[in-house]
Amino acid sequence: MSTTSTLPAAGDWRPLQTETYAEFGLRRRVTLGGSFTITTQLDQANVFARWHPPDLPGGLVWGVSAGVRYEPWRAVTYRLMTGIDLGRGFDTSRGNLWMRGGVRLYQGTGYFGRELDTDLSSQIGWRGDRWLAMLGVTHATTRYGRYTRLRPAVGVRLGRMMLVAEGVVPPGERIEAVRLSVWSNF
Repeated sequence: MSTTSTLPAAGDWRPLQTETYAEFGLRRRVTLGGSFTITTQLDQANVFARWHPPDLPGGLVWGVSAGVRYEPWRAVTYRLMTGIDLGRGFDTSRGNLWMRGGVRLYQGTGYFGRELDTDLSSQIGWRGDRWLAMLGVTHATTRYGRYTRLRPAVGVRLGRMMLVAEGVVPPGERIEAVRLSVWSNF
């Protein structure tokens, strides 16, 4: 479970945004999850199921997801989501290294007809006993445009929780936002 607050850069008109995300392992290879995002109102809600098929050769793991996204302010209020993720972890004497990539497709029909949004992501990371470091790249395509963001992050373990700070940076530009998260395991 995580709770994240997104703080826009100085001078940005957007309000503080808070996202809560949770996953639950229903069975060994099946996960249920969801999230909701709020500013002054509900901005977005997601529910999904993820299936983790048997591992691929070479230690590669993968997952297939399906779900629904609700965005009350968009022309397409409900969108069906399908996705696939592929990753690989490495244990070292100083912690765990990983790399992962994924694609999500969001499809729905609204005022302007059928719309298809894509969300591509990749990430490399390291997690030790106390510290975490990640570098991610996201690329989204919607009817409103294309958005690529670099997402460097660092985290520190505080008991059963981890505090994570992440920058959101358009390529070649200044920091667009800072995201502060608290991750916890139950």
